[in-house]
Amino acid sequence: METHKEKTSWLTGLLTGWGIRESWAKIIAGAVMGAISAVGIFSSLGL
Repeated sequence: METHKEKTSWLTGLLTGWGIRESWAKIIAGAVMGAISAVGIFSSLGL
């Protein structure tokens, strides 16, 4: 099972491959992973 850090690293690599600077890619990847985590938490709470 992949950890959040591994998934974020994969997403960062994908974004930098598309030509996005690494600093922006890390910010975007963190935001995406945060949003996915929030959705998981809210859905498990039934909200």
